[in-house]
Amino acid sequence: MKEEHLTNIEKQILNTLPHGRSNAVTLIRVADDLHINKHKVSEIVANLRNDGHLIGSVRKQKGGVYIIVTSNEFWETVNTIKKSIESQRYDHERT
Repeated sequence: MKEEHLTNIEKQILNTLPHGRSNAVTLIRVADDLHINKHKVSEIVANLRNDGHLIGSVRKQKGGVYIIVTSNEFWETVNTIKKSIESQRYDHERT
């Protein structure tokens, strides 16, 4: 999770993301702000998470992403990711 190894776009995304769940912004807004496509933002956010950056997400209604600032936000994100993995595993087993 060393900042000096981040690409320019990774740094821009981290600097664009607000702190705290209540301030979450959509991937589309981040993409628009940085003039890149939503899929690329999603891919970079996933890579940043894999590298240990604490990026949370809100899945309800419009949803959004944010920098995790509390332990509650952290555990909500962990549980959301676990549920997503379990759902994908279940869907894969049914096919």
